[in-house]
Amino acid sequence: MLLVLLSPFWIFARLRSWWEILVIAGLLVLWAVVQTFREKLRKYRTKGWPTATGTIANIKIRKVDGGLNGVDYWKVSFDYTYSVSKEQTGSYSFNCVTEAMGNGAVAGLVGKTACVHYNRSKESKGILWEDEVWDIWWDTYWQMSHGDAAATGD
Repeated sequence: MLLVLLSPFWIFARLRSWWEILVIAGLLVLWAVVQTFREKLRKYRTKGWPTATGTIANIKIRKVDGGLNGVDYWKVSFDYTYSVSKEQTGSYSFNCVTEAMGNGAVAGLVGKTACVHYNRSKESKGILWEDEVWDIWWDTYWQMSHGDAAATGD
């Protein structure tokens, strides 16, 4: 029952005034700001961490059913290994809104390396920055979906 109550379609179907629409839109914007802030804070906290080159392996994609709200998405996940004083491993995953984008991400990650930021005092604590992962695969996806057009932007 809770999922039905939180379904965007159910919520928007019951809005009766512009005030309610404004509140819902404001909550969505607030959520986006919080998510952006979390990623920026994570980057700030790990900015001074040393880096190592990580090898990407075991790339997988799977469709995730959106359930009652009907918004399906594709989850791309992979493992990575990096060496400092000994070999370390980690895993990373992210979501894509279309199957084509997910397939482009997989194609763009195959055979690539990633910059792993690791903690000096605990080398097994390695993380990947979201924007750096997107930089690895975005051009491949763009070329797959737009032909020979060059990818632009930051």
